[in-house]
Amino acid sequence: MRVTIAWVVMIFCVPSVFAQVKTDTTVQVREEDGGSVAIRTASGFLNQDSSLKRKWYMVDDPNTPVSLDHAGVYPRFDEKEGTLYFMPAGAIAPKETISAIEVRYVLFDVWGQRLRTLSLTHLVDSSTPVDLRTGISWPALESEAAQLVSVVAFVARVRTAEGDVWTFDASRIAQPMKTLGLKVAAADLTPDDQRMINPGVIYWTYTPREGDSGVKAAGIVRP
Repeated sequence: MRVTIAWVVMIFCVPSVFAQVKTDTTVQVREEDGGSVAIRTASGFLNQDSSLKRKWYMVDDPNTPVSLDHAGVYPRFDEKEGTLYFMPAGAIAPKETISAIEVRYVLFDVWGQRLRTLSLTHLVDSSTPVDLRTGISWPALESEAAQLVSVVAFVARVRTAEGDVWTFDASRIAQPMKTLGLKVAAADLTPDDQRMINPGVIYWTYTPREGDSGVKAAGIVRP
């Protein structure tokens, strides 16, 4: 009788162990309205005759320690400086207490071609929603801002309060983007190196792709 009871216990206990280590493998994509594509620039208003709306896509890996809420990027013209900027929007909701987070934004034109990849790192101790409007912005070329139609936001890295670091899986992020008709490779998820040469001139190096030595570009962001 003792042997019979022992086998019954084992049969019921083993499945519960596997249930505890099971992870969700479904990446979720949410779409939200990112506003009109009409923008103001130093040379006037652009895209005024277009009815297109900017689309913000949030790619959420359920295994991430946080989730995104209304995250995206939009162009804003600073009248005082006479400069265009890309501004972050949205918030993150921690599933546990965090101490740092990196969110990346991949920008695309109307044809699904990548324009640029931006990165926002925020150091904050929080177990409650965190606003991504941290005062960080990125100088933008007029041609980029005018072409921006789609933005894909995803969580790249999270540092928890215990010191553990979660890092995204490029293949899990890139695949859903391709289903949206966006032309992207894993390398495109890496932020473009950017620096200001002097006020009014922006310079960056695009991430090299296979067979490409890297393309450098410079442009005037204000007169």
